[in-house]
Amino acid sequence: MTNYLLVASGIFASALAQIMLKKSGEFTFLKDTNFFIFFIIGGLSYVVSFGLYVYLLKVFNISKISPFMTIATMIIVVAAGLLFFKETVSLKQGAGILLGIVSIMLIIN
Repeated sequence: MTNYLLVASGIFASALAQIMLKKSGEFTFLKDTNFFIFFIIGGLSYVVSFGLYVYLLKVFNISKISPFMTIATMIIVVAAGLLFFKETVSLKQGAGILLGIVSIMLIIN
């Protein structure tokens, strides 16, 4: 059970890193304090994500954990793009996300 919690934490940390780095881009590079706050949170989230990923590669088969974490992170990042950054998803991108969800179900079973 603990390892599955670590998988969820790794996915969350990776998604948070990407979201924070995207957010940091909304501020003036190296001049705005908010830039540094979001940039540092994003960087630290990547460090946490990487550390968890390295550990999880020892625990799970790489053929299962790598695609699972990548696709799950992508789904969270796309949702955050829609909710927080008002981005849009085309029909083709939506189909890709749906196929990603199907692939997760096939990989974990």
